[in-house]
Amino acid sequence: MENHLSPFSITAADPDRNLMQIAKIIADAFTHGECVEEIAQTYIRNCNYDWDVTRLIWDGQQLIHHWGVWGYPMRLGSVQLQVAGVGAVTTKAEYRQRGLMQQAALASLEAMHDKGYDLSILRGKHYVKYGYARAWNYITYRLKREEIPAAQLIHPYQKLAGGQIAAMDSIYNATHQEFSGTAVRPTYRKKSAEDMSAYGWFNEEGLIGYVRAQPAEDEKDNLQCLEVAGDPRQALAVMSDLFKQGEYKTMTFFTLPPQHPLLQLIRTGNCTVETRYFSVSGWRVRIVNLHSTLEKIRPLLKARLNRSHLADWQGHLLLDTGEQKAVLEIAHGDVHPAAACATGHFIQGGAGIGRLLIGSDEPSEIIFQENLTCSGDALQLGLVLFPNMIPMLSQWDEC
Repeated sequence: MENHLSPFSITAADPDRNLMQIAKIIADAFTHGECVEEIAQTYIRNCNYDWDVTRLIWDGQQLIHHWGVWGYPMRLGSVQLQVAGVGAVTTKAEYRQRGLMQQAALASLEAMHDKGYDLSILRGKHYVKYGYARAWNYITYRLKREEIPAAQLIHPYQKLAGGQIAAMDSIYNATHQEFSGTAVRPTYRKKSAEDMSAYGWFNEEGLIGYVRAQPAEDEKDNLQCLEVAGDPRQALAVMSDLFKQGEYKTMTFFTLPPQHPLLQLIRTGNCTVETRYFSVSGWRVRIVNLHSTLEKIRPLLKARLNRSHLADWQGHLLLDTGEQKAVLEIAHGDVHPAAACATGHFIQGGAGIGRLLIGSDEPSEIIFQENLTCSGDALQLGLVLFPNMIPMLSQWDEC
């Protein structure tokens, strides 16, 4: 696609022609020009990189900007939304301050809509102006040495290799079906054993559980657990055994869904839980297609309505983001998304409505923080229809 507002051209990415150019611009920006081949094979080719929706900007034959998109289904309770995860966004140094990221972002968002994405999720501090609102917070569980519960190994365990990723994905999907914010795997299909930092246990049929654990990047005396699938007591025993093998002072659990059975087990003892909030950085969400998102979460909306004191409510609720509008027709305990129409019951605002849709926090807090306007019965409906889902994306699946 030719951009007539600048001398540069904007295109989608071509897997046959652009792979190494993309890997090189990412390496130059994030790894001091190193690991180009690894980036090409692991971060781009062997994962859910969306060539059609990614946007590249060129100065002639030179790649000068990369807006990368990794597409995946995201769980929200019992439903799934199609999400465009954005990452590795970079502009060559000599071309910065020319609005290239904005051009790529707008072109990519249009392509996301055309391809059927519901939401876009990314991490960073430069995206508020593109309609991204805070998606979720970082939650860390911390145990001091004396607080780590005693646990006995039920099965022996071993470090896992890249050939076991498919088995890990299968177990992860089976055990994380109800955890909002998690990605349906596979996402990355190729990782080195060191990058995986995974330790698994088996029965006669194969892999039945694993933990991913490694020293924290900025705190080497902290053993950080990044993911758990399988028996939580076995997982805690593996973590305890790994802890004893190093010179660690603390054990932390990071990017695990708060409802995870291992965290429930830990909460029976002593621990410190830290929630870190971000104003303009951290994980952020943007609505790509309001109507399709509402259509997909309709079963959740209906179930929430019928469990509430508003089960008999009838009327129309308008959601207005400024860019998009949609109405929920509510009658006889059912909810149907429809085209926008006039109604006295509306929630009006901007990007913050995306937070309501994914339940990124308590709805009353979202409405207050995002300065959303609620008219008629909209406030009460919002509290019922959009509860806190405590979404969380695993570190493994981050773009």
